[in-house]
Amino acid sequence: MFNLPVKLADEFEADFENHTLGNQKIYRLHYINYYRTEDNTSKYRTVDWPFDLFTLPNGMSREDAFKVLSYLTDYIESTQNIKPCSYKSVATLNSILDLQQLGFKKLNKNVNVSEEEIIDLWTVEGRVALFKKSKYYLGYYEWYFESISLEEVQSIYKKIGKNYNDMIINSVL
Repeated sequence: MFNLPVKLADEFEADFENHTLGNQKIYRLHYINYYRTEDNTSKYRTVDWPFDLFTLPNGMSREDAFKVLSYLTDYIESTQNIKPCSYKSVATLNSILDLQQLGFKKLNKNVNVSEEEIIDLWTVEGRVALFKKSKYYLGYYEWYFESISLEEVQSIYKKIGKNYNDMIINSVL
């Protein structure tokens, strides 16, 4: 085993601080990956992939919605054997958001919305320290909650008068 130079190792680690969220009601999953070019020079490339715009389920608080999204992320990654924090994980989550039973509502792709009206829910991969230097960093907020249980998700849905069952998403995964 070899040790990476400190400078290189530090590129893969970063402590992000939460920035204040506004009162926006439109959300978007947003995946970004910073990686070194194949010729191994000091040049970096970025995969910057904003997904579909959506709104939260009626009556669900922002925090509860983030817990549901966190649970769904973990569920997708564990049941589908998908690498955590990967493009495939975010894309799969995005693909199920329009399931009627979940209550999230995707917006029409032709809707005219300014960037100021959107809260991006970031998934950052690769040389994550570069994200802190990006134009996006001031919009960063840690939306992901670790270890949300099925019972907690069921309780969240019960508060808004809906039932939740993993069978909802099993049918499409």
